[in-house]
Amino acid sequence: MKSGEFAEHIIARHACSYPGVLERHPDAEGITARYRDKDGNDIVEVHYYALPDGAIIPGKRPDPKLLFEDGVMYHMEKARDREKRLAAESATPASGDRAADA
Repeated sequence: MKSGEFAEHIIARHACSYPGVLERHPDAEGITARYRDKDGNDIVEVHYYALPDGAIIPGKRPDPKLLFEDGVMYHMEKARDREKRLAAESATPASGDRAADA
């Protein structure tokens, strides 16, 4: 991305509500953007906090939300959502499992 092979397309801007960022950068805003290749194909969707001049807040990096490859959209599952799903799946017997005879 740094070499300029992708172009940024801003989807949304919103006021920052994250206390840790606001303490140090009260004028920060949240940005949701997609990066596109030279053919205009979406490659990745990210969220980041930016300063009024548009620079990403120092020490922070864009947080990837979606990844597109060959026309397929991939979504990165949040760790807490994954933990909940795995816990629910482990509590439910799989279709091939049978309860042990008593």
